[in-house]
Amino acid sequence: MTREAGPAAPGEWPSRPVVALTGASSGIGLATANAFASRGSKLALGYYGDGEPLARLAENHPEGGDGVVSREFDVADRAAAAEFIQLAEQRFDRVDVLVTCAGVHIWNPTPDHSWDDWDRVLDVNLNGTFACIRSALPGMMERRAGRIITFSSELALTGHPEYAAYCASKGAIVSMTKALAREAAPAGVLVNCIAPGPIDTPMMQASPEYDHVEGQMPIGRYGRPEEIAEVVVSLASEAGSFYVGQVLSPNGGAVI
Repeated sequence: MTREAGPAAPGEWPSRPVVALTGASSGIGLATANAFASRGSKLALGYYGDGEPLARLAENHPEGGDGVVSREFDVADRAAAAEFIQLAEQRFDRVDVLVTCAGVHIWNPTPDHSWDDWDRVLDVNLNGTFACIRSALPGMMERRAGRIITFSSELALTGHPEYAAYCASKGAIVSMTKALAREAAPAGVLVNCIAPGPIDTPMMQASPEYDHVEGQMPIGRYGRPEEIAEVVVSLASEAGSFYVGQVLSPNGGAVI
């Protein structure tokens, strides 16, 4: 019996992969975009809000504007998410790595949590992640090579009062990642998840608990977005070639 070709050998993985990244204009997403740009990767950057940081990133990219394309869109809009992936593929011929950083956080006591807020959190965090994956996966599977890196949260592992919608969305991402990893790995596409602990981002700074969490951390400080970006880059590199369906949680000891 002839053995079908398996995933690309580690030596065949590009040293500067083409990366599509959502949530790219702030926090972990922006730090990740900068980390890939500094390594010369071509970037398709999705964002919602202020695009000025991405304009500066494009100016400083080794290939200038030729190495970066960006688009403002809401990942909860499934058609817009598909169009973003299509834009990346048309501009750079392929997407090697998809990183789904886009997310929102709405906290309320459960009896006061409106259905609109519940739907918004799940539409962005969970459905937006799936919409991007659904569009990027066919090309990766056809080429028999790709990396997908989703974003959960350490709160998906612990829960938190008044964060039911957020924890539900992030917990579902963990389960979805594991299911997708089993489906895609035989075709050479490695799907993994990062579940960061408290990171000093605009989202964290907007939390009513921002002034209290840092003192409760075993490491004694918030994480930096750049620290999480390096985990993403590692998973997207040769070093990530044996990770399948894993949940990496750089969290400073928030979960041990």
